[in-house]
Amino acid sequence: MTNRVQNHLDATLEERLVLEYTVKQRILYQAQQRLVSEGPPKRTVVKPLLTAAVFVVVASVLLVPYVQQEQQERTFQEFISKETIQKVIVPNVTYPSLINSIYVEENAEIIHTDEGGIYSYSIDDQAETVLVASTERIEFSSVDLAANENWVIWGGRGIHILNRQTGEQHVLLEGYGSFQLVGDQMIYLGLSEMPAYYVYDLNKEEKLLLHEIEGGGSSPAVTKEWLAVAEEVEEDNGNSLNVSIYNLENQELIQTYTLPYESFSYLTLGDDRIYGKFSSNGSDASLGYLDLATGKVHILDVPENSAYAIYDDYLALSVTKGESDTVKLFRLKESTAEPITMLDGVGERLVKPRFNESGKLIVNGEGPETPLYVIDTKKPQGN
Repeated sequence: MTNRVQNHLDATLEERLVLEYTVKQRILYQAQQRLVSEGPPKRTVVKPLLTAAVFVVVASVLLVPYVQQEQQERTFQEFISKETIQKVIVPNVTYPSLINSIYVEENAEIIHTDEGGIYSYSIDDQAETVLVASTERIEFSSVDLAANENWVIWGGRGIHILNRQTGEQHVLLEGYGSFQLVGDQMIYLGLSEMPAYYVYDLNKEEKLLLHEIEGGGSSPAVTKEWLAVAEEVEEDNGNSLNVSIYNLENQELIQTYTLPYESFSYLTLGDDRIYGKFSSNGSDASLGYLDLATGKVHILDVPENSAYAIYDDYLALSVTKGESDTVKLFRLKESTAEPITMLDGVGERLVKPRFNESGKLIVNGEGPETPLYVIDTKKPQGN
């Protein structure tokens, strides 16, 4: 009877779906065990044909998750073959060295650090180059890092700057480790005169004071045009949360918003809004955005998550799954998020979502190969 049932299962599967032999055998075994555990009904004689039919039904129910998993894995591999998803394996580099790595699209490279220095791995040539050699004064495996095709910047007793075109290096001693790189400009936290955010022209080596810090808050959000700073400020009538928006081209303050929240953290600038996590009265932080046109805050209806990244209407979330989490991709529709299933077949935990300036999503995989995945959100993907 088992052979007859297995033949029936093979005939009912999709022509393109091929299950591993061990998976088929496990399904058959589970179905048979379920029937045995239920025991024969009293005073009832079940004909062999009926038993076989029940066996097929139970096996088919057990088959569903395996079929879905096969389909998801096949779809994921199709995305890789079409280069919608690029899987990058940096050989002989450990996972801790890759978790904060930077994908530089213009050079098709991965920049990463370890205790020996800062490196560039060429995806096309599959070769690694030392950008900055280790020194006794800096532990490179734990430095803050920023990079693009022209500059590499890292922390450690000031802010160190490498011009990739000339090979020249210099140190901005007044920098306090918090910095962001945008084109040929760096936004950094300086403490030499007063706590403030400065704009530093990397070509001219000139700085301009942009925002004096008056309270506590999160790191600023930066695009090529704007800077956003959120601060919790003490005032006579209590604390307030202020969000200041600056034009980076002319270094002018555009507007300041006062929000009815205690905290606004993990800021990301969009075209007409600032995304981040809002919290008040000790409550868990909720992902939402400040509408720059209206000054109103909108909380997004999204799954529970531990991290997020956003570009246009694409939202990547580290979605909580049991005692762990993994990155899922969504499309924002007003204040809700619709799932995009293209990452469901990856087969390993994904972490550290981040978008680059062109909208490519980069995530780290925690499988044996510790790959990086570069997802092109501009290519067709479906659901």
